[in-house]
Amino acid sequence: MTERLPPRSRPAALLLMALLTGCALTPTDRTQTPPEMAPGELIALPLFTAEDALETPWRKVVVWSDSEFTLVPDGEAVAIRAETDGASAALVREVDIDAQSCPEVAWSWRVDEMPREADLASRQREDVAASILLAFGDPGSLTNPDQVPTLRYAWATETNPVEQIIDSPYFPGILRTLVVRSGREDLGVWVEERRNLLADYQRAFGELPENPIEVFAVFTDSDHDNGPSVAQYRWAEALCTELPEPESIF
Repeated sequence: MTERLPPRSRPAALLLMALLTGCALTPTDRTQTPPEMAPGELIALPLFTAEDALETPWRKVVVWSDSEFTLVPDGEAVAIRAETDGASAALVREVDIDAQSCPEVAWSWRVDEMPREADLASRQREDVAASILLAFGDPGSLTNPDQVPTLRYAWATETNPVEQIIDSPYFPGILRTLVVRSGREDLGVWVEERRNLLADYQRAFGELPENPIEVFAVFTDSDHDNGPSVAQYRWAEALCTELPEPESIF
């Protein structure tokens, strides 16, 4: 299912239509400490594989102009190819994952072409070659949205260095981005990432999450740059101390 957004909604488009709206948070509380997990202690819970990512229950949300999501050969499997040219779009699905029992996240991605002069801290240049978004809490609906914090992991340009946390210029205190990979050195190369979700959330928002992850999205964007951006996504998974019941996940 594809949803198109009116042009004048562009600044808020992704967060509203993909159910990723949020609100400013309460004052920072740095007394909480995320648990440390020993290697091999966690169990993988798939968030997506490329084979099923263009099907229900996924939605394609066209934020600005049209963007193309296709499945492409990837060895013996397939990958999602996201291609924008002066456009931006997301693939979105609803989930229900407790970050306390699933404290880490991992994924595989690749960038083939990125916006030339993007800067996630600038309203005029806020583009991203590849990103993964996680919304914590029930975001409601477009007609009756509730506001929940959203953490974004990004592959950014050299302007935004690795491990930088960026407050959204459109939604300060709401959407915060952690730069996982930066620049063009690894263009065309598959990279696997693994992050301590609880530690990253605490760094970004100053506290541990109170609510489960209820929205997951992949997002590629070049609508400010007006040029091409190409990324691929293979899979993503939460890493859990124990697996929830299947019917409670999606």
